Amino acid sequence: MWYAAGAVLTSVAPGNYMKIFTRCSLATLSLLLVSLGAAAAPEDGRKPVLSAPPPIGEMNGSATEELSPAGYVQEEFFLQGVAQSYVNRGTWSADGVWDVAPAESAPYTIRLFVRYPAKTARFNGVVFVEWLNVSGGSEAAVNWTMMHDELLRQGYAYVGVGAQAVGVAGLKRANAQRYASLVHPGDSFSYDIFSQAGRVVRATDGPLRALAGKMRHLLADGQSQSAGRMVTYVNAVHPVAKVYDGFYIHSRSGGGAALAQDAAGKPTVSTPAAARIRTDLTVPVFVIQTETEIPNFVNARQPDTPKLRIWELAGTSHAERYQLTGGGVRPLVQNCDDDKDPKMSVLLSEGPSTFPLRAALRHMRRWLGGGVLPPSGPPLATDGPTIRRDLVTGIALGGVRTPQVDVPTRTLNGIRAPAGGPGFCRLFGRTDVWNGDADPWDGGPGDPSPTPEPVLSRLYSSKADYTSKFERAITAGIKAGFLVKEDAAELRAEGARLWPVPSSAARTDRP
Repeated sequence: MWYAAGAVLTSVAPGNYMKIFTRCSLATLSLLLVSLGAAAAPEDGRKPVLSAPPPIGEMNGSATEELSPAGYVQEEFFLQGVAQSYVNRGTWSADGVWDVAPAESAPYTIRLFVRYPAKTARFNGVVFVEWLNVSGGSEAAVNWTMMHDELLRQGYAYVGVGAQAVGVAGLKRANAQRYASLVHPGDSFSYDIFSQAGRVVRATDGPLRALAGKMRHLLADGQSQSAGRMVTYVNAVHPVAKVYDGFYIHSRSGGGAALAQDAAGKPTVSTPAAARIRTDLTVPVFVIQTETEIPNFVNARQPDTPKLRIWELAGTSHAERYQLTGGGVRPLVQNCDDDKDPKMSVLLSEGPSTFPLRAALRHMRRWLGGGVLPPSGPPLATDGPTIRRDLVTGIALGGVRTPQVDVPTRTLNGIRAPAGGPGFCRLFGRTDVWNGDADPWDGGPGDPSPTPEPVLSRLYSSKADYTSKFERAITAGIKAGFLVKEDAAELRAEGARLWPVPSSAARTDRP
């Protein structure tokens, strides 16, 4: 056996869960910890063990603002075990049929956190297991942020898994005492750590023990760099691990993440630059792409199959305003202003990817249960790596579409080229409000709109005409399966916000 199997629960989570969601006393919790710990000695050193973090400070990445009103419980755990690394067997090609062999093993201690309905009757049987994103130097639950409305209203359980070394280092920087015992041997071991986390979650004495009898499916998820990890996991590790019942891959590039890295994190077993999802799958895989990824993804495109769906979302970017405000629950603290050249300070993307992401997850739940296949989404129109665009609006042609791109008042573009702005702004896309070319970037290299900009009175005879067309687009999106009816009111409110068009001074992306 190449991996550690089994799990033993040694405690429940402290701190946040007690303070926010329960009224149990510290004495009661202490008795419970002692009782569970005494019965939880691992059978051997290969089996992972769950424990509670020390009650020092707050859990990093808490989401109490969303959870408490929804009646959800949040707990944090440490997972300790011995993980297996892998090396490739044979030559890997673009078809994704990748074989692996066992390599060395090493001990680890990472953290995971769980969120689930306090009333078990609300649990829908699906556990959404997110490979936490570490691009920012710590652990970020990006797809929780993007889809928490759907996860909460549909009764999912959620698990965030800190599978990578950078995330552990980030936690230690954030709270050195609370996370002092975390140890990560390197990302070559991340894939087996993710497998072990899934087995622990599924166990009847695991972190979701209250839901164990109702647990039907484990859905693995990753966004951006974690999506690259998911590609490699699906193609190389899942065939031998067989832990997860489906995969939700959001914003992958053209290839997959390296299977193995050296001590400095440099790849020692890379993947092909263009990598498709293997077609001999026995579990469903849903891939959702924004415009930003398309130039690097075009060579990895492949047809849908009974076990694969790929949606490419028009007018969306790798990161956007909704994500940067924590799903609309926090003030915006990021913009893409360019101090060296104000003409490059184009608004960051307002592309509404959360709505089709929620719809895709709704389809995924049915798909896991053997229900109707999700609809196939048309690809974005491309000429090689370049996305083709409407000559009047500058909005992408083809793809899965929302009312914001079919009944527009601004140009939404997922490609920030030239980049403009610092740091991760290259991933934030561009928005240009149609205000008569009154912005400093209008007509320049950063302008995503055609020049001159569209005139709204030529597109819509009145606000009522615009509102009517926006409503019809909502209805069409729901009927096509790319939106869900529960989001109709939110979409209407968004349509109202987009009219009338603000002046150039009303920067919607300024903190």
